[in-house]
Amino acid sequence: MKNLASEHQETMPSEWYFENRFLEVEKRDIFLKEWQLIGSRSRIKNPGDVLVSEVANNPIVVVCQHDKTLKAFYNVCQHRGGPLAYENCNTNSLQCKYHGWVYKLDGELKNARGFDESILKKDNFGMVEVGVCEWMGQVFVNLSKNPNDIGSRLNKIKDLIAPLDVTQYKFVFRESYEIACNWKVYMDNFLEGFHIPFVHPKLNQVIDYKQYKTELFKYFSLQWCPLENDLSPYGSVKSANENKAYYFTIFPNIILNIAPGRLQTNIVEPTTSRSCVVHFDYHFENSETSNIEKDAEFSELVQREDIQICESVQKGLESQGYDVGRLSPENETGVYHFQSMIRNILSNG
Repeated sequence: MKNLASEHQETMPSEWYFENRFLEVEKRDIFLKEWQLIGSRSRIKNPGDVLVSEVANNPIVVVCQHDKTLKAFYNVCQHRGGPLAYENCNTNSLQCKYHGWVYKLDGELKNARGFDESILKKDNFGMVEVGVCEWMGQVFVNLSKNPNDIGSRLNKIKDLIAPLDVTQYKFVFRESYEIACNWKVYMDNFLEGFHIPFVHPKLNQVIDYKQYKTELFKYFSLQWCPLENDLSPYGSVKSANENKAYYFTIFPNIILNIAPGRLQTNIVEPTTSRSCVVHFDYHFENSETSNIEKDAEFSELVQREDIQICESVQKGLESQGYDVGRLSPENETGVYHFQSMIRNILSNG
């Protein structure tokens, strides 16, 4: 894609980062329409495995079927709206935690406690299904009636990281962070390496910042750079071609941090117009040979630095001293790429 930032360098207005009316439009026109990452397929591989999540305040449950395919539903009992699962688990059926209605793994109502089954038509009270798919070893859901084809949008990523293949990497653990900033502040921050020398001194030693590149695609962007092998927290690499770190941002709120032998996914969930939660899921090709502790310690350091700057930026955006800024045509093309998509949606919303 061409360099968008050279055409129009203004940032989005600051009120888009803290006025609640903009978040409501984002929920309706972005989060309820785009694919949302739920977690690794390795976490839901056996019949009866259940993953619990939430998309734009909608409770969601993904269930592995008896034939090991996946189905996703609203985590809502059709009796009076009670929850069917509070946490990830393995089960033979889903029972409402409110009044005890029981559903089969495929969402069919099995037992309607308190009702005469000769009168209640159980076929009318099955769980409400939502779109679900597996892509590159990860599970996604889509709450729209006509979800787009995620593969046609994102399969280019597989080519870009070759010969690395993270499809079979196994989930090891999750870290979640509550951050006092709008979700777009966090995304803006991730979408450029311009801040690295000032915010992340140790990360700046690990990467070759002078060769830091950003590439734009229709539905995602890529930042990449060579790693300083002796300082890398990700361990040694097999070849020079693999000695890279790839940072993908998939619109609107999914991040893939890929390094040799390791995949870290970030899910950026808005909670209010001034706060978000970021889930870090760590996956490894071989958890026995990877230096997981060193990786996690390094990532924690970088994340704490990002939290500090993002929360400070949020205060700046809400202050009387700022409204609209400028973007560097050379260093912030990824930010403009993201903001242009947001601008198009909010301007028409």
